Amino acid sequence: MEKRVGYFRIGQITDIHLIVKNDQEDSLQSVESFKKTLEDAKKFNLDLLVFSGDLSEHSYREEYELFFRMIQGYDRPWCFITGNHDNSVELSKISPVPMVLKEGNYFYKKDVNGSTIFFLDSSMGIVSKQQLEWLEQEAAKEKKEVFLFVHHPPCHCGHLFMDSRYALKNLKEVGFVLDRISNLHAIFVGHYHSAMEVDRGNGQTVYLTPSTQMQLDPDSVDFHILSTVPGWRYIEYRNGKLFTELRYL
Repeated sequence: MEKRVGYFRIGQITDIHLIVKNDQEDSLQSVESFKKTLEDAKKFNLDLLVFSGDLSEHSYREEYELFFRMIQGYDRPWCFITGNHDNSVELSKISPVPMVLKEGNYFYKKDVNGSTIFFLDSSMGIVSKQQLEWLEQEAAKEKKEVFLFVHHPPCHCGHLFMDSRYALKNLKEVGFVLDRISNLHAIFVGHYHSAMEVDRGNGQTVYLTPSTQMQLDPDSVDFHILSTVPGWRYIEYRNGKLFTELRYL
């Protein structure tokens, strides 16, 4: 596909939770749901496919080996970040993609057809000070719009169960930095196992992408599964405008 500056097509697959050693039914469901999602993403000839955390359920070596085996047949560009079910250090030991860790965190940026995309590591339940300083410094170098992927939402989202129990631990510090990045408008996350769009203020929208494993009820204070239908997000950016579509399989 011809590359056009200022135009990209990105896919986001998140919260895969591959299981190899627990209940057989859960293991088969996690594998089949991810396989089905990956096959659907192949139809779009994406410029980049982002796996945005919780690749595994337990951070077992066997789960990561399974993940990398399953994406061997995907022949377009891809990348990943880690979630709270992952361990960046353990993952770096077997990843076919060299992972440069700083203080145990895997964060970086990519150029996609002239657009700068940032990727942060929130696997420890926080976004470290080092990452925040780096993000602010690097984003300030860009005159055009930038984009961000991180596993945890950088704000409360009105999800009664996840907000109260599993929100990012340093929301205030993260929000302080994000508020100063005026050329950042779209933040793509997972973690909450729900599809939502949240206005966090300062012209920034947080896009929560559904899981391939299960979808949770945002209106329940308890853990309540709404569906086990896998979902993912298609993202298109053209002429300064963002379009995104949720796909359920």
